[in-house]
Amino acid sequence: MLTNKFRDTLMKEEIIVQGDKILVAFSGGIDSVALLNLLLEVRESFGLRLGAVHLNHGYRENADADEAFCRSFCEEKEVPFFSRKIDVEAYAKAEKVSFEMAGRTLRYAFFEEVMKEKGFSKCATAHHLDDQVETVFLNLMRGTGLKGLTGISPLRGRYVRPLLSYKKSELLAYLEKNQISFRHDHTNDEVEYQRNRIRNEVLPYLEKHFNADVSESISRMTGLLVEDLKFIEGEVEKAKELFLQEAGDQVRLSKKVKDLPYAISSRLLMEAVQRVKGNLRDIEEVHIRDLLQLFLKETGKKLDIKEGIQGRNDYGDLLIEIKKEKTERENTMLHEVLSIPGTYHVKGQKITLRYIEREEMKKDKQLRFFNGDLISGEILVRHRDEGDRMRPFGMNGYRKLKNILIDRKVSREDREELLVFQYEKDIIYIGHMMISEDYKVREKTERILEIGIFEEEMK
Repeated sequence: MLTNKFRDTLMKEEIIVQGDKILVAFSGGIDSVALLNLLLEVRESFGLRLGAVHLNHGYRENADADEAFCRSFCEEKEVPFFSRKIDVEAYAKAEKVSFEMAGRTLRYAFFEEVMKEKGFSKCATAHHLDDQVETVFLNLMRGTGLKGLTGISPLRGRYVRPLLSYKKSELLAYLEKNQISFRHDHTNDEVEYQRNRIRNEVLPYLEKHFNADVSESISRMTGLLVEDLKFIEGEVEKAKELFLQEAGDQVRLSKKVKDLPYAISSRLLMEAVQRVKGNLRDIEEVHIRDLLQLFLKETGKKLDIKEGIQGRNDYGDLLIEIKKEKTERENTMLHEVLSIPGTYHVKGQKITLRYIEREEMKKDKQLRFFNGDLISGEILVRHRDEGDRMRPFGMNGYRKLKNILIDRKVSREDREELLVFQYEKDIIYIGHMMISEDYKVREKTERILEIGIFEEEMK
């Protein structure tokens, strides 16, 4: 008997528990009538309080008759009934979305409103096994990932789907056996929509020519994939703790992310983008793969993603951030990456970088010396930026560069043109002026880095 099977399903999946106050999405069709009636049959044993909600789309010829049927059904069963009529077509045109998307948006907004106002703890929708199979096929044709192949989840926030393991034919047989009336939506028979074409043409063909039990096979597959996805998501959560940091409107991903399996790294990148952007709308796999490639670029390299969001390489780490409009100064700001050793010409000055022995150190106002044991690869030379900090030579604490320069009575104009040398995340040198205490040459320093800044002769 379907009622006993339904009771066992609720107890096994625990998506509905004792004392829940359930709002049922009630269209009057086979699925929702079966769902409401089954919940009424187990209402007493689970201590449930039930209500039904119906949105009249005002589109189909029989829309008002469907609403009247739902109201009458609920009155007979003594179930509180909530309904509203909305011009979905007008909303779709105004928002420039499909009628299907508009209907879904307005429907769930109404559900949320009723739940909040009437104190319902959950909303039950009548998605069943056939819907599950259709969703998997649609996602497959769109080129989905693992998440899409798991189909519809039985629990999403406050929304529950208790009928996902039941075929529509089972629900219809249940209603007919118990002589329970329902409304028939003739638009489900049309093939203009992809979902209807899968329902009415693709699945019957597969059942006839390949597997008469194709729905059950796909259901077993989604069950297995759900378990695989749970494992991956668990690993992603661990990786978030280790490799993802959020600060304001910026998310930093450690350079170690690029070495993780793609199943993990891609999800970390999507998480970072979602935190900054607020959603993943229009984010495609190509964006994720391009962001992974950005890990391998030199520091300072940027990649525009979508809607004012960018990725930026910061010494191997990847920053996902809101792209800021550049000021006039930022458009001309210096940002040069210098490899060690090397000679470079920057802003009318020659900059030399080389490693030397201790005995080669000499007193020269154009030279400065650093602990080369701590520095290798590349150094960034740039202009000063807001928020820059360093630990001045001979001091214990860190100070803002702005305050250091003000104390030294450096004019605003000169402050903007100073060369700032940065290694990884640390400022090691304000050109011609001050080196960092953290990078000074110490007694045990074995390799010394010499940085020279020379004014170039005018020709």
